[in-house]
Amino acid sequence: MSDSNIKGFHNITMTGRLCYIFMCIERYLTTLYPERDWTPVSKRMWQWTTHWWNESWDIYSQAVPEFILEFDTYEETNERSYEGNLDKDDYDEITALFRGITDGKGTDELCQVLMIPSDFGSICEGSCVEGAEPLVTELIEDIESILKKHNIPFPDRASLSHFEYERGKPVGREEKEPGWGDFENTEFLSIILNKTT
Repeated sequence: MSDSNIKGFHNITMTGRLCYIFMCIERYLTTLYPERDWTPVSKRMWQWTTHWWNESWDIYSQAVPEFILEFDTYEETNERSYEGNLDKDDYDEITALFRGITDGKGTDELCQVLMIPSDFGSICEGSCVEGAEPLVTELIEDIESILKKHNIPFPDRASLSHFEYERGKPVGREEKEPGWGDFENTEFLSIILNKTT
């Protein structure tokens, strides 16, 4: 990512950066696999901004091929990957969505793309905004390079202006660091959940 691109995220909260990653993922999915309905993946992705991130990961992980396709049967997948919390209908819907395009091996490009939000969560867990920023920037570089490889246009950065915050503003001990962002419904940014038929 060029310096100008990095500066484009300088005053954008982590929530805004995550939304940008989601926007990139949606463009990847709808461009390469337009015949498939990616709504089940998008619903799990965009709820990330309305839940605590550890809860969000539990929900989103159902849409990550490496996890939901790790074992051969619903029973084993539910027990070993999801501690008994995976609905059978959800399992059937999502595994059918991936059928024929990935077997869940981490080397598949689709798996790498859908793993990026998980990597984002791991980077941010227990970190401060400034500590997480360089690695989150690398994730944005990764997804943008994949889009570029397939000649997929990047999402409009102007849509992230909603997530701007004032850097360097003093924060009280009991206050949340503003660079993380707030709980909010961000589905308005989704091209999949807002598509018109």
